[in-house]
Amino acid sequence: MTLEHKIICIPENDPIKRFLLGQNGAKALLAIGLNPSTANELKLDPTSRNIKTIANNNNCHGWWLINLYPLRTSKPCNLPKKSNSSLAKENISFIKKMISDESYKITTVLCCWGNTIDHQGYLKEYAKEILLNLEKLNIPYQCIGLTGKGNPFHPAPMGVNRFLGGIKNVRLRPYQAED
Repeated sequence: MTLEHKIICIPENDPIKRFLLGQNGAKALLAIGLNPSTANELKLDPTSRNIKTIANNNNCHGWWLINLYPLRTSKPCNLPKKSNSSLAKENISFIKKMISDESYKITTVLCCWGNTIDHQGYLKEYAKEILLNLEKLNIPYQCIGLTGKGNPFHPAPMGVNRFLGGIKNVRLRPYQAED
């Protein structure tokens, strides 16, 4: 596997947290999810595979996945009611550095956290902070659709198949965050 195609995970081999997952490319899509699940440097999960496909379908050779909160769980409803402030601060700091670092070659940003953002108030705070930083850098952000609650659609295979007609039918569209 060439360096360009190697899956990058920061930190590597950490079952507790993840700040970044993805693959480098000449042009890259940055996806902003809710929280990391099981994907790592050794194996992608169905959602990260869909993000990779969305990147490829939008002329991006690389893709990156960051999250509003870095704590790993396959069930976002299991996120803590109160944020771990030092973990959250480390995540936001990483994201701020990453989105301003030209070596990641970000050309497209996909917001994709879904409705679970409504379960913990701190998640909306982190989304606003990340989007504000993208706006400061004049980086527009998009989505693949909106949920009934107005949140950017999550790219999990079941929802993409059921509501969007499959991954091949997914199209990026501008996303306007609510205040």
